[in-house]
Amino acid sequence: MPYASPTQALNLPELDLDDLSRDMGPAPWRIPLIGTAAMRWVLIAWPPGFVTIPHLHPRGEEVFLILCGEAVFRFGDEDTDRHAGPAHLLRAQHGVLHTIGVPGPEPLLMLCSITPNEDAPDETIERPDGIGVTLPATRP
Repeated sequence: MPYASPTQALNLPELDLDDLSRDMGPAPWRIPLIGTAAMRWVLIAWPPGFVTIPHLHPRGEEVFLILCGEAVFRFGDEDTDRHAGPAHLLRAQHGVLHTIGVPGPEPLLMLCSITPNEDAPDETIERPDGIGVTLPATRP
């Protein structure tokens, strides 16, 4: 999840995530909710079959809260996938390679946070032409 500048993020004192999700429409999309020097919070919607590129954050701790749908996570050298549905909370420690996929059949709605919120070249973890790669709905 790339850097969220304070000018790009909503930075509001209160948000209704259900209303915001409806306003954003069908996946894929992302919206930076909070962007400060200390943290970034982003609401992400990905369609079935979406898989991130394997990536890591050299200094940032990333936390994922699944709101709707299902995700499949792979962390570091683990040889098993972690399946997560609504109300699951997961964490990628700094420096740990991770991949996230959406097996479907529903889109994924997920709240993600990284601390700290750095604008560093090695924090660029996604392709410049999009928010990830779309692959068949298989294991990431």
